[in-house]
Amino acid sequence: MAGFWDFLSKISIVAIPVVLGWFLNVGSQRIADSIETRNFIQSMIEQLSDPSRKARQDIALILLNEYVGKEQPEMVAKIAEIVFDENMDQLVRKGNGDPLLEIQGSTAFEVLSELNPERAKQIRETTQQRVLAALLDEVNVRQVKSTGGVQ
Repeated sequence: MAGFWDFLSKISIVAIPVVLGWFLNVGSQRIADSIETRNFIQSMIEQLSDPSRKARQDIALILLNEYVGKEQPEMVAKIAEIVFDENMDQLVRKGNGDPLLEIQGSTAFEVLSELNPERAKQIRETTQQRVLAALLDEVNVRQVKSTGGVQ
């Protein structure tokens, strides 16, 4: 019987450090992965905050959606909406471009549509209404000018 306990103590002396080392390794790997993910997200947000570089902004949003969108879809959808709004504001400020085409070709809008289709639909409808109202205003102004102010 003493041989069995002696054998068991020798096995436990070897096994306990191995198991403990494995658990520490798994824990440290999770911490390293968490830090890597945080750094990745920070880098993507830096890229997204520079609207002058649209291609980089699109790539950053695609990567952010791919790596974080499944875990935190609300956050990525909100970021996509903010990026889209900023791009639309720039389009309106510059006065060149078509907001409806911006919706169709916008990576931010595509990501938003994927993660929050209801909000994307609201934005599309609101944008269409704004464009229609602006076109009607332009037509009215032209009619007034062509008739010499008399309607």
